[in-house]
Amino acid sequence: MTAPSGRLLVLGDYPAGYGNGIGETLGNLLAGFPADRLYQAYPSHVPPQAASVRGHAIPFDMPRRPSWVPGWANAAYYPVLKLRQSIAERRLVAQAAAAIERHKIDAVLTFPVTPWVLFAAVQLRRRFPNVRFVFYVMDDWEGHHTCFDLPFTARRRRALDEMVQTADARFACSERMRVDYEQRFGNAWQVLHKGVPQPSAAVPPMRPIGQAWRILYAGGMNVFRADAVLAFAEGLRLFRERTSRPVTLTLLGAEADARSIPELQAYEFIRAEPWIDSASCQRRLEEADLLYLPLSLRPKLERIADLAMPTKISEYLAANRPIIFHVPAASEMQRLASSAGLPLTLNTSTPSHVCDLLLRLENEGLDVEGYQAKARALLASEFDERVLQSRLLDACFV
Repeated sequence: MTAPSGRLLVLGDYPAGYGNGIGETLGNLLAGFPADRLYQAYPSHVPPQAASVRGHAIPFDMPRRPSWVPGWANAAYYPVLKLRQSIAERRLVAQAAAAIERHKIDAVLTFPVTPWVLFAAVQLRRRFPNVRFVFYVMDDWEGHHTCFDLPFTARRRRALDEMVQTADARFACSERMRVDYEQRFGNAWQVLHKGVPQPSAAVPPMRPIGQAWRILYAGGMNVFRADAVLAFAEGLRLFRERTSRPVTLTLLGAEADARSIPELQAYEFIRAEPWIDSASCQRRLEEADLLYLPLSLRPKLERIADLAMPTKISEYLAANRPIIFHVPAASEMQRLASSAGLPLTLNTSTPSHVCDLLLRLENEGLDVEGYQAKARALLASEFDERVLQSRLLDACFV
């Protein structure tokens, strides 16, 4: 892939290379873009990991509730926070506008999560009609507000609609999100997410599932998946009682989060570990017997779970191990698994149904050769990082 000659400003709540799903996705998509022509505007309190620093930094202030303000005082502090955010919005517009003019920026890639960052991006779009703006949605705005009981105000809706309508290119994180947004907004969207290098033709055969059934989940433990994990844990307990198989579940990267879910402490076969670097995580994925990918099954989180593209899914597929998709039936993850013919799917929070799937796997086994071929085909069609990187840069620099 030959990088274009233009200059790119990336504006959002995280920099490329930050240690979360958005940061890792951006780092992957922009890996081939020259650092001397990359500018990144992001909150000063979330710097990229040292090994992932690229381009020219334009840090900005992100007002937050001070730690000394107790939770019960949130309502009283809210007007102060809104005032601070309004001031920060004006400063961000001034900072970014100065960078666009000084460095002769050709394109802006914006992926706001915080509403006032979206407001700033809209103002910049108005100010620079000749600069190409690319809008990327990784978390559904309406679903995010719903699941956290946040007010999806008229101003936020207007800003979102204006950015969607005036952007030169629009990206959704999944095919289901693309279809939903095209129907909702009436314009064209593309799909963009984190890819991986495609394996060579000489891929080693997938090894059979081992006797211990070491199941691994890699990712955070939060409201977007906790209910599914708890149902899966109880299903595992039932399966262990029925079969005496020493199955275990490791939650990699969820150590701090898991401590806030007391129900998990009751399962001695579940272990939560701290996050590790990407290369080490990939080795752990490859060493597991089964991989587990959960998304919330709660109606309140329906839009987020249905439209989501978890960052780790491409790495799961590249690990050459069977995956248990524990996701809503209408979700993008279920669509991908079904379209590829990957059989280990769960669409229920009923523990006995979790146990039933594991019993079927115990009794019928898995055609690992057939599974490998289907997973590789999905990886090639959906997650080729060269295709995804080119798709983004083509949209930024036509």
